[in-house]
Amino acid sequence: MKTSRTVKGVRAALGIAGTAILGYGLLGLPTQLGPEQLIGLLTWMAVAVLIHDGVIVPLSTLAGAGLTRAGSKLQSPSAAVLRGALLTGAVVTLVAGVLLKAQSVARSATVLEADYAGSLIWFWVLLAAGSAAATVTLERRAGRSGRIRP
Repeated sequence: MKTSRTVKGVRAALGIAGTAILGYGLLGLPTQLGPEQLIGLLTWMAVAVLIHDGVIVPLSTLAGAGLTRAGSKLQSPSAAVLRGALLTGAVVTLVAGVLLKAQSVARSATVLEADYAGSLIWFWVLLAAGSAAATVTLERRAGRSGRIRP
């Protein structure tokens, strides 16, 4: 499929704008942060890259391989629902984990006062129910139409 000139122009403009914003932010860091804060930020970013490349990527690769194998009997749309639900659940759990940790070390009772653990449990219950209902519906429709997984 050929990309139109308009799409190429929009992509280039977005790339230039993103690079300009990134440069502005990087140039502003030394003026906004002290040396200790700047070193702390750089350390945090380095650890984030290490955790991403050393933990998250290998685990998501293994999970994807497992889902591919487990979902081999599912139709393509059903497998996509399953992968999407698990990816969404993983991201929300990661964010909730950060909030739970922050809540445990907060010095004030009014900071982060929501029930994040309970909300996370309900989120997973609703996510599982919704994705199961979608998967069953998609599989039944495929079965009625006589389509076989490609």
